[in-house]
Amino acid sequence: MPAKSKGMNPDTAVSLLIAAVEEKLQKYKKEHNGLSWRDKVLLLVELNEPVKNLGVYSNSEASKVGSRERIRLYFLENVGQVIDAKELEIVAGISEYARRVRELRVEDGYKIITGASCRGDFSEKIKPSQYVLLDGEADQKAAHRWYIANRIRKEKGGSKSRILSYLKKFVGEVVTSEELLYVAKAKEFGRRTRELRTEEGYAIATSFTGRPDLKMGEYVLESVERVAQPHDRKIPLEIQKTVYERDDNSCCLCKWSHTKWSKRDPRILELHHIHEHKSGGENSADNIILLCSRCHDKVHSGELKLPSNIMA
Repeated sequence: MPAKSKGMNPDTAVSLLIAAVEEKLQKYKKEHNGLSWRDKVLLLVELNEPVKNLGVYSNSEASKVGSRERIRLYFLENVGQVIDAKELEIVAGISEYARRVRELRVEDGYKIITGASCRGDFSEKIKPSQYVLLDGEADQKAAHRWYIANRIRKEKGGSKSRILSYLKKFVGEVVTSEELLYVAKAKEFGRRTRELRTEEGYAIATSFTGRPDLKMGEYVLESVERVAQPHDRKIPLEIQKTVYERDDNSCCLCKWSHTKWSKRDPRILELHHIHEHKSGGENSADNIILLCSRCHDKVHSGELKLPSNIMA
């Protein structure tokens, strides 16, 4: 932007910028013949600067604030509309517009989706380079979650410990893969989360493990107190998925499922060996059934016995 346009009336600044663009276009037309490729590119670089600033000054009120706020105001004027990344780059006036969008989503709690992560019931398919603000009202709860995630992300220790710390802050609530990726600072956050469930016994539910109501990429730590028996932790993930699906995500004895969950009766679903693992029972689908934590306790204490035809 020409130095003389700084701090002046936005409309006047726009006029100056347009004049600068026209001047540089004329220069490009006159000089591009016979120039090397790089010389032509450098001419276009000169032209690009005033064009970017035109986007900044395209709204007189928005031109008075920073790039993040300009993007926010632009979204608010177009709630529910598909906005292309090229628009946001012009509005922001910087190349890091995507980072500012992410800040609006995770720090301020705005429900902004992109084609790269679009899921749910948003009916219009959008491209990876497109964005949609679903609601003009920021989600303050989501903003608070980011504050907690940001604090845990800075904690010392491994990615697994940070994931567990975050899950414990939201026991019984849905946590997304995006949140876990952020706090873990590791691409293998999914593997670390599985290890918390299968090796350390934490009751972390997914759409494959007793919570078909959850979407792909959603996790719920159902309890911080109860953990799976040590021998249950070595059951392969594929076997676990098979058992949960076969038993219809419900207890084989009382038919309890998560749809019946309440604060007065906060059970969870657990895997149980028909033939005890310590006595040689295999970690196979034929030897494992689903029991709710209440029935599981009673079976292990001898209050309940499995019917002889349990797997018939």
